[in-house]
Amino acid sequence: MADENKEQEPENQVDLSGLGSFDFTPDWAKGKPDDKSRYAHFEGREERAPRRDGDRPHFNGPRRDDGDRPRFKGPRREEGDRPRFNGPRRDGDRPPRREDGDRPRFNGQRRDGDRPRFGGPRREFIAPLDADVRILPAPKDIGTIINKIKATHLAYPLKQLAYFFLDHPEACILRISPKKPKAGEAPADLNFHQCKACGAVMFSEEELLAHVLTAHITDYYVAEEVTCDPPKGAFTCVAKCGLTGELLGPPNLHGYDARIREMLRTHFPDMSEQAYRARIEMVRDSDVIEQWRASATKKTVYKKKGEPDAPAVEREVAEREFRSMIAPSLLTAPKSVDMTADVALKTSSKPLLYACRDALQREKRFPASLFYALRGAFHHRKLAFFRANDPRGPEFVSAAQPTKLDTSHAIAELTAIVNYVEANPCSTQAALLTALAGEDKTKTAEIRAHLTWLIEKGYVVAYANGALTAPAEHPLYRQPKGTTPAKDAAPAPAPQKDVADAPAVGVADVPSANDAAGDPPAAPAPIAEEPKEEVKQDETAAQLAE
Repeated sequence: MADENKEQEPENQVDLSGLGSFDFTPDWAKGKPDDKSRYAHFEGREERAPRRDGDRPHFNGPRRDDGDRPRFKGPRREEGDRPRFNGPRRDGDRPPRREDGDRPRFNGQRRDGDRPRFGGPRREFIAPLDADVRILPAPKDIGTIINKIKATHLAYPLKQLAYFFLDHPEACILRISPKKPKAGEAPADLNFHQCKACGAVMFSEEELLAHVLTAHITDYYVAEEVTCDPPKGAFTCVAKCGLTGELLGPPNLHGYDARIREMLRTHFPDMSEQAYRARIEMVRDSDVIEQWRASATKKTVYKKKGEPDAPAVEREVAEREFRSMIAPSLLTAPKSVDMTADVALKTSSKPLLYACRDALQREKRFPASLFYALRGAFHHRKLAFFRANDPRGPEFVSAAQPTKLDTSHAIAELTAIVNYVEANPCSTQAALLTALAGEDKTKTAEIRAHLTWLIEKGYVVAYANGALTAPAEHPLYRQPKGTTPAKDAAPAPAPQKDVADAPAVGVADVPSANDAAGDPPAAPAPIAEEPKEEVKQDETAAQLAE
C-alpha cells in the first residue's frame, strides 16, 4: 500500500521532511526535551461567545449560558443597559434634575452657585470690615520705654522695638476709622458703638447694651444666694431643658420666662430664645415635679456694691436699674474707635475680627505703622537716631547722639577707655574692666564711673545687647564675642481691662542704669536682637507699607 500511495504522489511535490517540526516557541520557553509530556493531556478552551453591543466585561463569577458573566447584584433589566453595582437600573440613566438644573448634594440640596461638599452645607463667606485699621503703641507703655532709654543711655534698634510691641497685644492700639471715599463715591456707613469700660466695639446700640448688661453688671452689683420657701400650688407638669436635662419649672410659674433668659445668658448665649424654647420638654411625672419643688428652695439676689443697706432684688429688677442709671454712662458712639489688639481679637463681630487680624498680619510682616509712630514719639521727646554699619543699616535710638571724643584735651583714664573701645570694637564692659583694671577693685570702680560718663555724653556707644563701640558716622554693630543673642521674647504682662491701667510693657526687660554702668547681664535684652529686615532711609512710606 505504501508503494501505491508513493506512486500516486505528484512528481513535482516538495519533500518537507527535512525542515523539522513547525514549533516557533523561543528557546528560553521550550524547557527540557523531556518536559513535553506535561502538555500531553492539555485540552483547548471553548471559544468565547461574542460580546453584545454596549455590554461591559465582568470580573468575577462563572459565565452564564449566553456567554455573559453574572452581575454583582441582580440581572440586567433590558438589552443594551449598562451594568450596575447595586441592582437593576431604574428608569432613566441619571437621577432627574431639579427645575433649576442643579444636581443634588451628597448631604442636602446644593445651593445656587455652590460646589458639592461632603461635610454638609457650605459656610457663608464673611468679608472683612471695609475700614482703615492703624496699629499704634499704647501711650503709657511708650512713655515708659522712653524714660528707660533716657535712664540707661543704651541704644536700641528701632525696628525691634516695634516687633516688641507686636509681641504684646495689650500694648498695641488699633485705630479703626471709615475709609475716605473716592471721588464720586458715597462715604462708608459705619456706626461705631463702644463700651467705655472694656473698649468692646459693636455696630448697634442694642448689641452694646446687651454686652454691658452681661459683662459689667457684676462690677456694680454683687450676687448672693439665699434660702427661700418651696413653691406652693398644684402643678401638672414641669419644663425640662432638652440640652442639659436641667429642670426649669412649670410654665405657669412666675419667673419662668426669667429662668429661660438666664439659661440663655449662662449656657447658650449664641442661641435664640425661639430655638431654645423648641428644645424644652414637658414632663408630667409626679416624682419629677416633686424633685423640682425640692430643688427650688434657693434663689440668687443682687445688691449694689458699696451700699450695705440696699435691698436685695432679683435679676430682672437689677437689670432695669442698671439699664436706666448706669449703662448710659458706659456707652459712646465715636466716629473712630481705639481698642487694644487683645480686645479686638476677642470681638464677636466677624467682619471686625477679620479686618483686625489682617492688619496685624500685615504689620508683623513689616511694622510700618508702628515704626513711624515710634519714630515720631521718640523724635518728639528729643531722642537721637543713627544708623549702624552703613548708610542703609539698621536704625537705632538712644538718649545721646554719638560724638567723637577729642583725646588731646581728655584725662588719661578717658583716653585709655576710648582707645581700648576703638581697638576692640563690640567688646563688653566686663572685658574692658578686666583689661584696664585687672583685679584692683578701686581702679575698677573709677574706670566704671568714667565709662558711665562717656556713655551718657555719647563718646562711647553702648548697645542694649552689651556691646561697646566707638562713635563714627555709622558705628559698628554686631553681637559681642562670647555671648549669644536671645531668641525668646520677653514674657507679656498680665492682661488688664484698660490700657491706661496696664503695667508698662518691657520695663523689666530694658536694662537699668546700674546694668549700663556695671557688668552686662548674662543674657542680652530680647529687644536688642539683630534686626530681621533692614530699614532703608530713602524709602517712602508707601514703599514701606507694601
